[in-house]
Amino acid sequence: MSVEPSADATEYGAVALPEIRVEWPQALAPTLRDSVVDAHSLDREELVAALPGLWRAVDAALDLAGPGSLVVESVRHDAYEGWQVAALPRYDLDGRVRPRERGDGTQHAAPQLRDRRALVGALVDAVAERPCLDLRDALQMLDVFAGTFPPGLDAVCRRLLGHELRHGIAAGLAPLQEALDRRAPGGVSTLCFRESAVGSRKAKGDPATDNEDTAGALTGPSGVLRCAVFDGVTGDGDGSGGAAARAALEQAVRRWRLEEAAVAGGAPPSRPGELIAELDAAVGRATATGSAAAVLATVRPDGTASVVSVGDTEAWLIRPLRAPAGEIPYTAWKLTPAHTVYAERLRVTADTEGEESQLVSFLGGGTARWAHRTFRVAPGDLLLLASDGATEPERDRWFGAVLAELTAQLDASGRPTAPALAAALVQRAEALGGWDNATALVCAVGEAKD
Repeated sequence: MSVEPSADATEYGAVALPEIRVEWPQALAPTLRDSVVDAHSLDREELVAALPGLWRAVDAALDLAGPGSLVVESVRHDAYEGWQVAALPRYDLDGRVRPRERGDGTQHAAPQLRDRRALVGALVDAVAERPCLDLRDALQMLDVFAGTFPPGLDAVCRRLLGHELRHGIAAGLAPLQEALDRRAPGGVSTLCFRESAVGSRKAKGDPATDNEDTAGALTGPSGVLRCAVFDGVTGDGDGSGGAAARAALEQAVRRWRLEEAAVAGGAPPSRPGELIAELDAAVGRATATGSAAAVLATVRPDGTASVVSVGDTEAWLIRPLRAPAGEIPYTAWKLTPAHTVYAERLRVTADTEGEESQLVSFLGGGTARWAHRTFRVAPGDLLLLASDGATEPERDRWFGAVLAELTAQLDASGRPTAPALAAALVQRAEALGGWDNATALVCAVGEAKD
């Protein structure tokens, strides 16, 4: 193929780059975002379960076109044909496709960083309220909106970016996909463990008011576990946040007892919105100035579970990972979003900085937003409810990775994993500076007891 300038080429420049036009020999399916948002050919809640088909298609595309051939728009889906990957092969300056480096044919090509970023961008772009701008924007939205995105999507994207995937994407993601799809073959039982401490930089010398976090759990005769963490918020440190948190917990316990009686009588449980309204009213009666963030969870003997949250308290599910030797044998994903000024701004623009801790929704007169998520648990799971002090982030490190590594270390130490994890998270908060009170409630899920 000869290399000739086009008739309308501009005058000489120091750098010359060709214009390459790509023509596809077959029809293209809609982009993944168009498929989910506009065509509704793929339900956003079913996205994670459908990913194994995408991984196989990506592996096949990289085998043909070579690593580094994916962009966000490469990921496509059609209601009838399923997944499609529109790979863009690498080109030489003469316009011909550059031959890919072929291995021995026994394994798939490992994706390049460009491919990984494209896949993460496409997945987040498909479920977010607005188009995803870049990788930084995708990771921010995964952290803030995890509870409204499909469960486990944050773990999927982090593994895409952080795992070596040297045997291809389908093989590298298979252990996580199995964990995400795991269900309890029979019933489950639960035990709860709690740890709480005052952050040293927040302590003012009054044990009665220093720690404004509170937590509780109740398992009734039906075997249903109900638990919660409340993080009190005080403007001037007068202890009103503690009063708000305690009032919320007292009301929650009353509601739990009523629900347990209702279960015995065959009545349905209260709706999440009704529960939040009751807690909000209880806080309003207890204090005129204090408020509280809250996260409440319910785990039923059949393995179904739910979580409702308001503010910046968090819930995480930690699950054993059946991974090859040498890998951390746990994974984790977030179940709750944040209701902060930062989150509200991130909904509309990627150009967002600061105010990560300023709440826009809370118990005590401000429950404009609350979140509810249903999910399933399996024996071996750990369900974490925590105040924001216990989930203090580390620079450039995802908290889900912290949880997985810490759980694996505690498990290997021979200590009871669930109570040790609750204690370790509180100790970690102090080691990171003790800027806030830290409360961690860990529910260990086991097999059903006879």
